Amino acid sequence: MKNAIFLYYILEGFGMWVIEGRVFEVRVGGVVVVPLEKRFWFRGSLKQICITTPAWEEKYEHHIRDIEF
Repeated sequence: MKNAIFLYYILEGFGMWVIEGRVFEVRVGGVVVVPLEKRFWFRGSLKQICITTPAWEEKYEHHIRDIEF
């Protein structure tokens, strides 16, 4: 969603987040905030909860591709 801010809270596991080319390692208890109109992706053994504002709607999701690792 281009017009949304995303907040992810890491519940379990560890992994890597990339926001606009910047790499962040994350683990249990970590928080990731994705600002408006930023491209992002993540990978790892993560269980996370996502909070968005405004509320997320599937029609706005833009999936580019799955990433193999």
